[in-house]
Parts: sequence; structure tokens; C-alpha cells
Amino acid sequence: MSRSTFIVNFVGQATPATIKHLSAVTHENGGKWLISKVNFIEDHVAAVIKIELPSVNADVVKEAFRSQSGLTTEIVDTDQHVHDHEKIYQIRLDASDRAGIVNEITHVLDAQDIRLLDMDCHRVFIAGGGGISSSLFTANMALKIPTAMNIQDVANELESLSEDTRVIVES
Repeated sequence: MSRSTFIVNFVGQATPATIKHLSAVTHENGGKWLISKVNFIEDHVAAVIKIELPSVNADVVKEAFRSQSGLTTEIVDTDQHVHDHEKIYQIRLDASDRAGIVNEITHVLDAQDIRLLDMDCHRVFIAGGGGISSSLFTANMALKIPTAMNIQDVANELESLSEDTRVIVES
């Protein structure tokens, strides 16, 4: 049986029930979500999903995504799922929040040909005693580094961004 693989990108208004419905349609048609990134902000969603399923059911699933009211959808056919043998490193960076910190991080990574696969950032306001307050910036990242590079060297380079920046290599 031939299989189809495609990537669905969509943005618009939706609920978690919408995502559950699309997942169920995919499953009912013999498919699976190989990779999915779904982000909600209030009642808006932005998502990228790589789907693999029997070719005979591809049009049904594609139409389920396209027909969702309130979503702008783009679908691109792609190659079959290929397992990647390179190691993916998970790191967490913590620092005092400041303007341009994401730009600084991506600049360090780009300068060393490090592939940033995923970055999830959070800012937490911290109210201190004596009227002093600040924000903590945390970024959880998935990285692929060049073979000759050591992940600890990457962590050290990121920590050099400021004296309060700390990087924890999680895997």
C-alpha cells in the first residue's frame, strides 16, 4: 500500500476541540501525526503538522483541514518519513529578561551553524522586596550541532551573553 506524507500549516481561530477533531479524522483514515507543533494564544492557533497515511485516504484528511471554518490552511506534499540519526540536544537557558535577548541567542547559534529546531520562551515577572522588580527569561530549545562541536562549548558560549545567563543541558 502506498503512503502519502504532507505538512499542514494553519492559523486562525480554533479550540482544543478543533485539534482533537482533526487528529481523530487523521487516525480514522489510518494516519498519524509524525511531528506536530500546535500553539494557542487565547482563541487563536498556529500549527505545523507532518502527517503520514495511506495514499487512498490523503484527500479526505486534507479536505478535513481545509474545510475548518476560521482557519487559513496550507498543505504541502513532502517525502516519506526519514529517521534522523543526528543527536538532538535539549537545553534550557535562564537569564534576566532584556530587550533583544532572543536575537542575541539566535545570533550565537547562527554564527556557529547550529540548527535551532524548536524554541519555547517564557517571561516571568518577579516582584522583589524594597520596590525592586524584574523579569526572568527562560528558553527551552532543541538544537542540532555540527559533528565536531561539543554541546558544553555551546552552553558556555550562550552563558557568555551575560553574567546572569545559565544554561542547563537536559539531553
